[in-house]
Amino acid sequence: MNRIEVISFERLEEWLEYLTLSFKEIIKTALSHKPICHVALSGGSTPVSFYERLCTEALPWEKICFWLGDERWVPIEDAQSNEGMIRRTLGATNKEFQFYGWHLSEEPSQAAALYEKMLLEKVGNPPIFDLILLGIGEDGHTASLFPDSEALEEKEHYTALSLQPSSGQIRLTFTFPLINMANQIWFLVSGNRKQPIIEKVLSAAPEIPAGRVMAKNQKLIWLKA
Repeated sequence: MNRIEVISFERLEEWLEYLTLSFKEIIKTALSHKPICHVALSGGSTPVSFYERLCTEALPWEKICFWLGDERWVPIEDAQSNEGMIRRTLGATNKEFQFYGWHLSEEPSQAAALYEKMLLEKVGNPPIFDLILLGIGEDGHTASLFPDSEALEEKEHYTALSLQPSSGQIRLTFTFPLINMANQIWFLVSGNRKQPIIEKVLSAAPEIPAGRVMAKNQKLIWLKA
């Protein structure tokens, strides 16, 4: 049996329908045995249409806490900010949107430590997510865990600083100890250009970060168009 279940679609509407129905099922299952469902969101352009679709759905918003798997250390108003994107999509509704972002300090390492502290207080110790959404870069990075990053080797902490290799931009990210405890991981991928790196992910190639995700339930939900 493959480590990761691959579900692929040729049309955006079919991809969105699958994501929405599956998301509702995860929420329902989580809330059947606890009062709050914890979901970690991903940034980038791929999940935007999914977040916009969720805004149209009748979800138990007051019982869902959203988090962010990684963030660029830029102001929330910056176009590169994952938090900014999420607040403009999921947060732009009149529903009771509960979201915890990384901007908890003026200093990034302290912000990462405070985010870890909040995870332990609100999600649990250990902090086990019902669902973590992840992307996959063409270099195989996921969250802000880049090839050769020191954050890849973090064994104790659930959050870390990371640097984007080409630009040196500071990032804040979940680490593998946190990611690999999740009840479910969804890799959201779009475009056929990702085929080579997807093959490496599916083979659990250790040289790429996404290949080192070892959570028990993983899906790669691929919009090929």
